[in-house]
Parts: sequence; C-alpha cells; structure tokens
Amino acid sequence: MVLTLVFSALAAAIVYFLGNTYRKLLRNVALAKSSGLPVVVMPWNAFSIFWLSTFFLWTPLLRKFLPASYQGLWVDLLDPEWGHRIGHLPYKKLGKDVFLLASPTIIHCFVADAEAMTQITTRRTDFPKPLQMYRALDIYGKNLVSTEGADWRMHRKLAAPSFGEKNNELVFTESLHHAKSLIGLWTGVDGRGNQTVVEPSSGAMNFALYVISSAGFDVRVVWPHEEGLPAAERKSEGKSMFVGSEVPPGHQMNYRQALSELLHNIMLTLIIPPRFLSKSPIVAHREVAKALGEWGQYMDELYELKKTQVASGDAKGGMDLFEALIRGSGILDEKTINLQKSDLLGNAFVLMLAGHETTANTLHFSLIYLAMHSASQRRLQEDIEGNTEGKPVEAWTYDEHFPKFFGSMTAAVMNETLRLMQPVVNIPKSTAPGRPQQITLDGEHYTIPGGCHIFLNCAIHRNPRYWPAPSDALEAEKDEDVNRFRPERWLTKTKISDDFIDISYDDEELRGPSGEDTSSQLFKPVKGSYIPFSDGFRSCIGRRFAQVEILAVLAVIFSQYSVELAVDDLASDEEVERMPKGGEERRKLYQQACDRAEYYLKAKASSIITLQLRGVTIPIRFVRKGEERFSFV
Repeated sequence: MVLTLVFSALAAAIVYFLGNTYRKLLRNVALAKSSGLPVVVMPWNAFSIFWLSTFFLWTPLLRKFLPASYQGLWVDLLDPEWGHRIGHLPYKKLGKDVFLLASPTIIHCFVADAEAMTQITTRRTDFPKPLQMYRALDIYGKNLVSTEGADWRMHRKLAAPSFGEKNNELVFTESLHHAKSLIGLWTGVDGRGNQTVVEPSSGAMNFALYVISSAGFDVRVVWPHEEGLPAAERKSEGKSMFVGSEVPPGHQMNYRQALSELLHNIMLTLIIPPRFLSKSPIVAHREVAKALGEWGQYMDELYELKKTQVASGDAKGGMDLFEALIRGSGILDEKTINLQKSDLLGNAFVLMLAGHETTANTLHFSLIYLAMHSASQRRLQEDIEGNTEGKPVEAWTYDEHFPKFFGSMTAAVMNETLRLMQPVVNIPKSTAPGRPQQITLDGEHYTIPGGCHIFLNCAIHRNPRYWPAPSDALEAEKDEDVNRFRPERWLTKTKISDDFIDISYDDEELRGPSGEDTSSQLFKPVKGSYIPFSDGFRSCIGRRFAQVEILAVLAVIFSQYSVELAVDDLASDEEVERMPKGGEERRKLYQQACDRAEYYLKAKASSIITLQLRGVTIPIRFVRKGEERFSFV
C-alpha cells in the first residue's frame, strides 16, 4: 500500500513536471515566433551548466538512436560550439542571419548579421551584458568585465589610460625579447631546430603570460631554459620584480608556478567558490586554491611597491598597465572614496586573464595554419624581410616597424586566424526581462523578446555575404572559400566598406586606445562583420596590446624560421630522408598530417573560456629558412 502511494506520487510529480515544462515551452515558442524571426524549438536549454558539461556524452547517442524523422537542425544546435564547427550553415537553412532558439526555460537569439551586430553593440543600455555569467571573475575585486552602467564607466575610466602608445611601445619591446626566448626553447641550444615541439600551445601560453607580466605588471619572468644564463643576458634590469624558479621568502609557490596554476585552471575557481577549494579532498583543487592566494599575495606586494614608486616620483611614467592603473586611480589621494585597492587588483586580474589566453591561442593557431599552407608562409617571410630590410631584431622599433607589420602579410595572417578561430565563439548580450527590443534587418523591423540571451555568433566570420570568394575561383570552390585559411584575402585593395570610424564614447576618458581592428591598407570588412575583439562600447580594451604582441612574435619567428607539421607518428626521420624532396611520396605523407590537423581544428577545439584544442595536440617543427623538409612551392 505504501509503495503504491509512493509510486503514484512519483508518477504524478513526473506528469506535473512534464506538463509544466510543455506549457513553458509552448509559451516561449509563441513569444519567439512573435518576433518575426525564424525559430528553432529545443526540448531543453542547450546552454545550461548541466548540458554544457555533458553534451559530448549525449549528442552522439541522439544521433545514433533517434529516428531520422525526429532529427533536424535542432540536433546540430545542441553542440554549444556549432558556430565554430558548422559555421553559417544553420542561417543558410533558415534563410535569415538572425534566429531564435526557444526552450522551456529560456529564449536564445543568435546573430550573424553585421547590421544587427552594430545595433546591438552600440545600444549598450538596450542590450546589456548578462552579468550573472561573470560574477565569478570578482575573486580579487570588481572589474571592467563584471560590471555595467555607472560601475562599468568607472572601471573603464580607470583602465583606459593604461592602454596608450607608451604601453604599446613597451609591449613591442617585451614581445621581441620573449619571442627570441620562445624560439630558443623551440629550436634548441644551437638554434638549428628540426626537433618536434609536441605541445606548441604550452610554449605559446608561457610566452603570452610572460609578456603580460612584463608589459602589464613590470615583472620579468625568466624562462626555465634560460635560468642558467648570466643576469645581463636575461635583461632583468629596470624591472620592479624579477622572478624565476626560486620561491621567495613568505611564499609557497614561485610567481611562474602560481600564475600558470591559477590561469590554466581558472574554470575551477568559477565553478567552485574559492573558500571551498582549499578544503577539498582533491589535491588539484587545493593546489589551485593555493595558487589563488599566492598570486594575490604577489599582486599585493607589487601594488605596494608600485604605489611607493608613484608616490616618491620614482615610477617610469605609466609605461606598464599596473603603474598606470595606480597613477590614474587617484588612490594616493586620501579624499578619493570611489576607488579601492580591490578595484585595482580586480582589474589587474581580468587584464592578466584576458591578456594571455587569447594571444596565446592566436599564436598557436597561426603557426598550425601556416604549417599547413606553405605558400602563405613563404609570402609572409618575404613580407617580413622587406619590412625589416634585413635589420636584426634588436634594431626593430615600434614606431618604424609595427605600422609596416600592421599593413602587410603579418597582419593578414593574424586577422585570418582570428576570423577562423575567434577566441570567443558566442559573445553574450541580453535584453532585460519585460523589455523587448526592436532591431532592423534589410529594412524590416523585428522584435527580440525581453529576457532573451543574445549571442553574437562567430559564424558571421563565415558568412559569404561579407567574405566573398575570389572572382577567379571555380564555382565548386566558392562555397568552401569562407571556411579556408586564406590570409591573402586581406591583401586585396578592394574597399568593401567606408573608412574606419572609431567608437564615439560619451566621455573621452573612456576611449582607451583608438585605431582600427584592421589596417586601412588591407581588406576592410563591413562594420559589424569582423568581431574577434567584440565591437562597440564593450569591445576589448586590450585590442592594440594583443595586435602588437602577435605581430611582433610572428615577425621574429618567420624572419629566421619556417614551421612544418611534425610527422613522427607517420614516418621516421630516416624514412622521410629517403623520400625525394618535393616528390609525390613526401606530398602524400604531408597531406595526411594536414588532413588530420584540419580535422582536429574543426572537431577537437572547444571553449572553456576561449576556443582551444582539447585532448589532442598538433606537433610542429621549426627549421631554418631554406632547410624545409616539406616544401612544395
């Protein structure tokens, strides 16, 4: 009798849950359809924490066991990374570059239309950032990323002066220094190269960490493989802090270890509150908690040191970001009450987080793409040779050489990599509950419902409307051109849009670094169609910092070396040597490696914070120019 009652109650609860869920779904579908935009119905929220954590388990089962008649576009859209994997295809099928996903709990809007992008990013009060997604970034204090409205304006004013031309020049100098160290790591003591780099992402990540540490915080991090060099050769002079493998007094981790441990495991701090991490029975969790405290302590020490330097007049005049933050905050003035130390440390943390991972990924993916496309690599090397006129790296300057790199093949490679491997697949915006917003597409008005989560989708980078194929391309190739790595598309002299118009901020102090996302000498995408740094008022404040860093490291590497995919698991070095150079046998072998790399880039890249390869690596080799093993151009 009791069991019968229990089962009856359970059955009733299930029926009620399903019925209630179905009613909510019908309500959201009706609301979505009232927008006038295409609607795809989803049985559940594909962006819930549960689904984001487990979708890779369920989607293969759905594709295998769900009858074909029940499958459709909705199954493709259950993959949160669909914008990267299948690009513009869903929009093409739906006949509109904006559409809605309606599930029982929420309505999502996906945007791959430049006109809509511009409206959404410039109307910041109508389409605010969904801040609940960013609360976990407040672990050291409020910051530029996790605030909106008046608070955001305050943090933007605080951070914007840090990103001026003085800092850009410092970024260029530091990037050249660390690029030489990076290539030394990858090519060996004698610099000959031709040794397999199994995980190039690791070196790229360290490079970006060390540059942001130096140009952002005046901390010189010595590379592990350079620990034994004399201090003069490590160029530590003039830095507020010099750190290596030694653990300083009062610390449990060296700076390098604390920073890497924290940033490489940052998602743990977003999922598990930091106060619980230190009490976790899992050792890895406790290590992350330790790193969290250690890096905070390092920043605390640096803050006190820089504050003393600024107060005494011994600072360098705002060259690094941290000094500029302190100088611009007015925190030394006792009458200042709006800003606290936590505001500076909070912004320092998000600048470190945002400033290393995106740059590292872009460098990593650029190297892989160039290894797969030797003709583009050769053109890059020729451009760099022409732009530097054979001068050694030590003679390169920001004023003379950055503009040349920014207007040539070096920037074309960077831009094309960011087009295909945009760091953030879906840039989030929203409409406030009860506040629907109108947008205009091709002269027609549509209404995005209130309480809707909006994603500015990376598929816009593969929308053929904005990225035309070459006029001389074969018809069969034109559809696929948007999915191909072709940096030469940026070298066209055709002007697709008007000259660049910088963001017109209400207050000049909010501006930060002015300038273009792409050089006026290169292809000019339609405004809103190229968004690797987002767009509008909330665009990436560190855009120029990243551009300077990426162009500098690419120029250093390819002024001396070529990059190739490693084929160790396909053929030994001896077997490769027996194959005729430039012959069909080598060509087929290398094509195997290229096909696998292409598959990995498409199928094995996913996001935690940014888009990266997960669970696989694409090994590469660096060889001196002229000593390539797989040259077919």
